[in-house]
Amino acid sequence: MKQLTTRTTAMTAMSRALANARMKRIRHDEGFAMLSVMMLMMVMTVLAIIVLAVVTSQVNPTLHAEKNSRTLSAAQAGIDAAASQLRNATSPDGTGAPAGDIHKLPCKVNGTVDGTGGETSYEAKVQYFLTDPVDEDVTWRNSNALTCYTGTGINGGVRSVPKYAMITSEGFDATSTSQVGRADRIVESAYTFQLTTKRISGGMILDTDSAFCLVATAAAAGSNIRYRPATSTYCQDQSELNSWTWADDYMLHLSATSLDGKIPLCITGRASSGGGGNPVTLQPCTTTAQDPLGQRWAWTGDYTWKGQNAANTSQINSFIVNEDSNVDNGDRLSVSTSSGFRSLTPLPAVGKGNASYDTKQVVNFNLYGRCLDVTRANINANFMIAYPCKQDPAGNGGFLWNHKWYYDEPPLGTESVTTKITVIPSAGNTYCLNTTATYRTQARPDPPGGNASALFPRFVNGSGNKDCSSGNTEWIRTGFSNDEDLAYTFRDNNGKCLSADGPKTAYEPQWTSIVVVTCDGSDNQKWNVPENPVGASLGDFAEVPGTDAG
Repeated sequence: MKQLTTRTTAMTAMSRALANARMKRIRHDEGFAMLSVMMLMMVMTVLAIIVLAVVTSQVNPTLHAEKNSRTLSAAQAGIDAAASQLRNATSPDGTGAPAGDIHKLPCKVNGTVDGTGGETSYEAKVQYFLTDPVDEDVTWRNSNALTCYTGTGINGGVRSVPKYAMITSEGFDATSTSQVGRADRIVESAYTFQLTTKRISGGMILDTDSAFCLVATAAAAGSNIRYRPATSTYCQDQSELNSWTWADDYMLHLSATSLDGKIPLCITGRASSGGGGNPVTLQPCTTTAQDPLGQRWAWTGDYTWKGQNAANTSQINSFIVNEDSNVDNGDRLSVSTSSGFRSLTPLPAVGKGNASYDTKQVVNFNLYGRCLDVTRANINANFMIAYPCKQDPAGNGGFLWNHKWYYDEPPLGTESVTTKITVIPSAGNTYCLNTTATYRTQARPDPPGGNASALFPRFVNGSGNKDCSSGNTEWIRTGFSNDEDLAYTFRDNNGKCLSADGPKTAYEPQWTSIVVVTCDGSDNQKWNVPENPVGASLGDFAEVPGTDAG
């Protein structure tokens, strides 16, 4: 019994020892777990603080970047809006066609970007220049910009025709209240205006003695055309019934009917085989390439126009003439198989038909219906003249050689080129136009009479020889140029310009002679000016330095 008790006591003591050991292990595990939890919490806290710091640090840059993108788009929208207004600054010209109106050019363009509820906006400032401002600084631009007026009608826009505009546009975003004054992008772009130099043709057609002008009886189909005294009210001023246009379709339009989108009225008639004169009438101009009614005309160089066959493939003996041998008040303009009663002199404003560099002709810009002409087709002539442009409505170049002048235009991207100016008579020889530094005299017609002295270029040199090797046959042809005095000129080796304002002579009393004179930029010195020498363009985009683009 005692032994059992002793064993039981021993077992109890052992159990207690085991229990105590177990409790110690439990307490030890609990302390380690607590430490682990605390360490994990500290790590999580640190990571949270780091993430929060990272997130917080990216808020402003993110807002900045978002606004940066929106305001850049807004600034670009301002460029587009301003360019649109520049393109649409037009008013109808005398024929109803749209033409640029400098009084409608904007000084500033404001607006909002579509789809943003008005929260994203732009403000575009526009400055206008006569010379290219792209490579110039702000000081130069502010000093050289044309004054822009914000008035209405003729009180608005600018007072001179600009060649360039500089658009500076700033974008804004009102939603970015935390970024006020920051990330408002500013961009600029240069706009080059399309310069249209086309003459608005329309002028009177006189008889050979300038004593009568042609007047339509009405601006209606079927109307006749009559000769009226130049001193009468019919001819004193240009009107819708006495102004005519020889257009690039080779038809003679009544100018007042040449309205945009409308078919004009044209001088119409073809001579009958019987040879008698038939009165012409006004009829709607044909819209086909053929000539079914007798409306396409070629100036013959013999004070009349000559008509085409119905297929418009060749000229026929159908001449515009007076109805009889003497021009009297009320005589009807007619067509005949004979040119015997010819009596027509178109004023330069009537136009040049389709004459151009492409037809191997050289058209003067002031005398818009006059081309360089070898006087009376005589290669030895003492002077050249500016004469009504000869034409071939069939497009085959079937007109006399003395209106076919050959030279080189400047290559694309260059302003000028050295070239010779030549003609090729029927014999096939090529002759070069020689300038001169020697003044020669020619008798003037009466009035005023007397002699005129000038520098007359010719196809023979001072010794009377035809020579293409001399420096006197070298000409500098200038195309489009920012130097308006030299644009579209021919300069000789003495620096003088070919001009159509030479004196009329007793030998050719109706036509001005061709001379070389000091270059002054006048329209008499400009030749073969293209109708649209510069196309409109928008380019040279750049961000204005110093703006906060992020």
